Amino acid sequence: LEENEWDRGTLIITQGDNRGMPNFEDKLESLARLHKREIIGAGSGFVASGKDFGSRYVSEIKPAKIAILSGEPTSTLRFGEIWHFMEQQLKYPITVLDESYFDRVDLNKYDILILPDGYGYGRFLNGNRRTALANWVRQGGKLIAMGQALGSLQGDTGFSIERKANPTNNSNAISLEPFEGSERDRIKDAITGAVFKAQVDPTHPLAFGYGSTYFTLKLGSDAYNYLDGGTVAYLGRDSKAVSGFAGSEALKDIQETLLFGAESMGRGQVIYFVDNPLFRGFWENGKLFFANALFMLD
Repeated sequence: LEENEWDRGTLIITQGDNRGMPNFEDKLESLARLHKREIIGAGSGFVASGKDFGSRYVSEIKPAKIAILSGEPTSTLRFGEIWHFMEQQLKYPITVLDESYFDRVDLNKYDILILPDGYGYGRFLNGNRRTALANWVRQGGKLIAMGQALGSLQGDTGFSIERKANPTNNSNAISLEPFEGSERDRIKDAITGAVFKAQVDPTHPLAFGYGSTYFTLKLGSDAYNYLDGGTVAYLGRDSKAVSGFAGSEALKDIQETLLFGAESMGRGQVIYFVDNPLFRGFWENGKLFFANALFMLD
């Protein structure tokens, strides 16, 4: 029996499946040194405690055909972050689908579709496209929606994401205030870049490799309700910025809100990233969340 204890998210690399790879062990050791990871040899697939390697709790990571939306709905910066992560860091192939011909694309050729953050989704994700995406997910597709794309998924097509209601925001109220104090009042509603200590459900596959907390970078006050059964990273009650600026009213809005989550739809999955785990390529602690979204959820 194997005496070591293997935590959730442990990668099992079998020698038998890599017989055709020349110098397999040397390459594995080289990668371990490069990424500062420890490789532990296992003499058996049976373990003294926990789940055996051959059990149904151990899933095969299958190759995926991944596509990403580009064009008018998306931010070129947010698109570029994902493209760079895939091509330069993961070195994994990705297909770019421009919005100009998106309606002519057969999504069934792809396993995963990524919607980067951007400001044009209100027009792009109309009822027909939203319905088409929902049907594709139900048939087994995986949709990764980021930033502003989340708000445009709301509707009657089955996506559970919902903006958090703000009971203090009365659009019909008229506020007569002196000009001198107007700028000060505006920043109360703003988050211009602040780090928050978030809570994490480490038992969810999206969070494999993380502990019970995660430091997230918030660049705005967009707030979404928790998902029923799929809330993975979130802000609890009385969350405060540990670094950066967050206005007093914006802080109220983001209490008890979703950061990262996932839900099943039919045979497929939808992953929601309210905050950006890949911001400018330097937010290193978020990259595993994105990689887990690609390969750990099925």
